[in-house]
Amino acid sequence: MSQELSDLAEAIIAYQKKYDKTDGEMAFGSRISVEKFHAIKSGEIDPNADEQSSLKHYIATKPN
Repeated sequence: MSQELSDLAEAIIAYQKKYDKTDGEMAFGSRISVEKFHAIKSGEIDPNADEQSSLKHYIATKPN
């Protein structure tokens, strides 16, 4: 697991706690399957550039 992935996983978890978002809501909002989202969050797989960009964009945006 790369340091950047670790930072991304930490950012995802912090966002989920702050805004009370489920994995399903996060996956849907970032247009990634729930299974793949879980794998990325747990560090089982590395996200590709598009997935990484989508997740970073989602966590940079405050929910409505």
